Amino acid sequence: QGQPYCLIDLGLGVTRTLTDAGYNIPDRIIITHNHTDHAGELPVVLRVEHSRSRQLQVLAETEVTRRLQQFRLAEHAEQVEPSQLAHWVSAEEDEQVMLDSQLSIRFIAGTHSERSFGFILSHTNTQGGDTALLGYSGDSGLCPALYQQISQAAVTIYDGRPDGNAWHAGFEQLRPWLSSDDYIIGHGLESSAQAEELPLLMPGQQINLAEHL
Repeated sequence: QGQPYCLIDLGLGVTRTLTDAGYNIPDRIIITHNHTDHAGELPVVLRVEHSRSRQLQVLAETEVTRRLQQFRLAEHAEQVEPSQLAHWVSAEEDEQVMLDSQLSIRFIAGTHSERSFGFILSHTNTQGGDTALLGYSGDSGLCPALYQQISQAAVTIYDGRPDGNAWHAGFEQLRPWLSSDDYIIGHGLESSAQAEELPLLMPGQQINLAEHL
């Protein structure tokens, strides 16, 4: 059974979900913003792995990194400096940063109650050409500037709610942006919600990005 390459956000309950599925915490963690449902387990996971002499890589936009280190990891600051708990990779908005020799990430700002970023994950082939594989909105209200960029990826995943608000786009607001190989995160909705003819991404569902290379 393959293990995950990276984890997108580490909110409350994520570690248990990974364990129940037979997965380990991967070496790389992408954090989109400093809300508890996206970063709540980060302090414990980093501290536990640090005690095992394992330093995870945490990738986030520069200001998000600062907030994580100053606020989210404050509980450990008297014992271990937050900067020592992980290998932090910070990127300015729209800066392309390599995850390894073939994959890169570029953070794009969304509209949310906390500074929050979507991103594009790209693959570089042996000839040096880039393919935008995955676009992800992160938590965001309706944000055309963000959607215009992430929708260029082969697969795009949008954050949405049945009824939108200022901080989370509504399903009907997202509908015009959807094309083939696009999804909306279901956020705990039952699969019967597919009756709305929307491509809801449900727990346990898998997407094959390799077929787009």
